[in-house]
Amino acid sequence: MRPRYITIRLAISTCLCMIAVLGCLLSLFYKGTPTALRTPGAAFCGLSSLFIIYRIICLSHKRSIFRKGVYHSRDLDQISGADFEALSCDILVANGFEFAENTQASVDFGVDVLARREGITYAIQCKRYDSPVGIDAVQQVYAGRAYYECHVAMVLTNQYFTGSARKLADKIGVVLWDRDMLEELLQ
Repeated sequence: MRPRYITIRLAISTCLCMIAVLGCLLSLFYKGTPTALRTPGAAFCGLSSLFIIYRIICLSHKRSIFRKGVYHSRDLDQISGADFEALSCDILVANGFEFAENTQASVDFGVDVLARREGITYAIQCKRYDSPVGIDAVQQVYAGRAYYECHVAMVLTNQYFTGSARKLADKIGVVLWDRDMLEELLQ
């Protein structure tokens, strides 16, 4: 089952594509004075085209932030938490995930990133810390996995995990990716 977040994004994308196609068709078949201001189809087409160009620019800028092999582990300690989440998405996509996107920042239910690989959905919490990650991150992502209806819960960090966090994660099936794993993925 797809997480609600992915289903909503898919529905919005489908609607926007349908509006763009409708705008193009209206501009082709509109009978009247062919000016952009008087042709509803041309207006739809123009606005849709601007939106599509905007999305392409945003996505290309986001993906240009990460180039495999450019980042080092020391860089992981210098960036902000929000940048670490965005970088985590890029690392996941560069290493075989079909898609990875940030959740809504204000109410994320313990999940920062939703990702998919080979049909398996992942609820991921990203922690950019200066000290080892504790048990609370494991508990939060475990609850968030259920909320987003994902198959796997994961915590990804630039540090390491406490013993109690590793023990609980083993018991409840939460995947832990620490600094060593991130360094391997950055190679």
